[in-house]
Amino acid sequence: MSPSLPRRRFLSAGLGSACLLLGSSGGCSASYQEPIKFATNPWPGYDPLYVAREKGYFRDVGIEVALVDLTSIGASRRAFERGQVDGCGATLVEILLAADQSGLRPQIAAVVDYSNGADVLIAAGSVKSLADLRGRRVAIEPGTLHIQLLALALASVQLTVRDVALVPMPQNAMPAAFADGLVAAAVCFPPESNRLLEKGGKVVFHSGQVPGQVVDTLVFDGGFVARRGNEVQAFVSAYYRAMAFMESNPDEAHAIMARRENMSVDELRQTLAGLHYVGRKEQPELLAPGGPVERSLNQLQGAMMALAQLRQSRTLKDFLIARELIAATGISA
Repeated sequence: MSPSLPRRRFLSAGLGSACLLLGSSGGCSASYQEPIKFATNPWPGYDPLYVAREKGYFRDVGIEVALVDLTSIGASRRAFERGQVDGCGATLVEILLAADQSGLRPQIAAVVDYSNGADVLIAAGSVKSLADLRGRRVAIEPGTLHIQLLALALASVQLTVRDVALVPMPQNAMPAAFADGLVAAAVCFPPESNRLLEKGGKVVFHSGQVPGQVVDTLVFDGGFVARRGNEVQAFVSAYYRAMAFMESNPDEAHAIMARRENMSVDELRQTLAGLHYVGRKEQPELLAPGGPVERSLNQLQGAMMALAQLRQSRTLKDFLIARELIAATGISA
């Protein structure tokens, strides 16, 4: 299957029958507990969830999980905003937009990775330099971190997003638009970035030039956390168990992840070189007051407010109820 084709597969985890005790109920209910519905988009940072599903780790911690595999990060956010899923993989952009546009209270359960070169701005051969993008058409997926990376790239040559012509489109449409000459550049990440490079594109800016500023997270709605917080803890625990399996059994884990991404294992490993997985012990430092995530959030929020993409500002503290739950179980220790 071509990675540029829309993919909307609804995947369910192996479902266990164990009943998880919830703090709000004080005991095991005889009624059926809906599975946790969690949306993801193609991105290796979320792939340990698919390793957890295949290895039975969700079942082992007594939870039922349905992974909803959507075509883009924007589609995941919209499903989250509409209440079609309980949580989703999200960048800081999705967290801010969901809070601003839907009235939800997104809660960060874990920072899973930060991009270290995987998110890229790719330009056609006719573009001689970043500054040469002035007045040119640049593809971005609206409501995603694309605007953050593009703003950072343009700022490095004293330009702003108003100096280019933004062309909104889903990421999976970018390879065709680029090949047809409809855009001079595009902000994207694998697997689509690999397709653009195959079509003669060149990287003119990447997230490795701004380390630690582009993060991915596991996010749940605050209402869901209040009702089923113990299951959120178990969900994150299964994710970290899958990360540990990936470290000790990379061949098997990478094969699972490559199938999920519609990539070869070699292509997946090239992609992994462009991101840094965030382990349990790194969570407190990343999420601490004044830490990297807070600095990144404040910087991004300022840019989005300037572009009238947000109606009100928020602080990182608004998104950290889940961190307190996780700390209570020792997951971040």
